Amino acid sequence: MNKYFILATAAFALAACSSEEENQQAEKSEIRLCSNMDVVQSRAAQQDLQLTQFASNQKVDIFINENTTGSASVTYDQPLTYTTGTDGSLTISDAQYFPQNGNGIDIYAVYPTGVATDVTGTAVAFSVKDDQSTDANYMASDLMVGAPTSNPVSRTTSAVPLTFKHCLTKINLNLYPGDGLTADDLANAVVKINGTIVEATFNVKSGAVTVNNGGTAATPTTSISLGNMATDASGVLVASAIIIPQTVNAGTQFISIDLIEDGQTAGTLAYSLPAAVIFDAATAYTYNITAKRSGLTVSSSNISPWTNGGAVNGDATP
Repeated sequence: MNKYFILATAAFALAACSSEEENQQAEKSEIRLCSNMDVVQSRAAQQDLQLTQFASNQKVDIFINENTTGSASVTYDQPLTYTTGTDGSLTISDAQYFPQNGNGIDIYAVYPTGVATDVTGTAVAFSVKDDQSTDANYMASDLMVGAPTSNPVSRTTSAVPLTFKHCLTKINLNLYPGDGLTADDLANAVVKINGTIVEATFNVKSGAVTVNNGGTAATPTTSISLGNMATDASGVLVASAIIIPQTVNAGTQFISIDLIEDGQTAGTLAYSLPAAVIFDAATAYTYNITAKRSGLTVSSSNISPWTNGGAVNGDATP
């Protein structure tokens, strides 16, 4: 009898221990996150920078709130700053946990870091850099917002995927030497996007962007420098820039190329828009440019995975 009593007692103790561990695990479930884009690490002048995945060691601000109509049982710093990994991971040194009462959480994200301080913000100021010749400035201009498939997110042991979308407009430039110019002539050329407004406001949750003057390019406008263009694997000079979604007026000198010889500007080639162009959010426009001593010949084509951006054709003179 004593033997069976001891065994039963041991079994009860094991069951109680197991139940206690399960309760502790249920009460303290870590929030784990990962990222993907609707939209790879390389130089900004190459057009695949952060095309489908964040570059490594980027900082992303994450807003986490308990989904409740009453007082929250747990509060989170607003925002929390996570670090991106090459595998799409999002990590933070101070682990965060789901509410122990079983409530789900709402998650919203903003990139780059330091832009938004309140998840309810509907008109948060943002500006693209007027010098995007470096990776850092290009990525600092690439405004994105992210969220899970749906909010709230219930407690889970799996990593919660956040899908990020580009909020602004991408301009890709492919530069080819034409009559009177060689690739060497263009190697040190300084390329600029002109006549665009660089300031806007955006909605933290939706990513909706409003250009500061209401959508029509007018003063003040700023030139965005792409610096020297890099050569891709096929020998084409390439570069990219991020601009605010907006309408740019007909006649605007949109693309300019300063030819540099012996450290001095030896001439400027330019392309002016023959008609007003509406540059849409989350859309990429590729301009294929043939540079000649007599001017520029420009055409554009679409690129994915950004939304396709239509086509524009035109010529330019010095």
